[in-house]
Amino acid sequence: MKTTQTKKYMAEALRAAGCRITRQRRAILEYLAHTDAHPSANQVYEEAKKHCPGLSLATVYNTLETLVKMGLIKVMEFQAVNNRHETNITPHINLICAACGKIQDLQDETTIHLKKARERAGFEVHDCRLEYYGLCADCRSKKSRHR
Repeated sequence: MKTTQTKKYMAEALRAAGCRITRQRRAILEYLAHTDAHPSANQVYEEAKKHCPGLSLATVYNTLETLVKMGLIKVMEFQAVNNRHETNITPHINLICAACGKIQDLQDETTIHLKKARERAGFEVHDCRLEYYGLCADCRSKKSRHR
């Protein structure tokens, strides 16, 4: 559901919650709808301000926080680095490169449907996060060239 549909869906949800869709919010939504990069707030700010020079970092943080509260995006919290944000809110595996920090989504059968946890263990899951750490194809390629 990426691209224009995602942007439109998020904009409609914000409007329904009483938020105005300003030029600044539109630039943020546009960037989020067209990236799979799992950006930090600073990355969203840097990219969105290219299309909206008057954008403030506070507006980015507030918009991201609102989108998270509404369940339209997820925040991936990390202790030592900037939190990252993603629009794929379905259960999936995040592949995180230990060298460059790039995060890729992997939809795979190894993720368990949340209903199964309740059926099998009586546990009601509210959210989940599965991460694999290693080297992305680009970093592996660079590493092999330097040997």
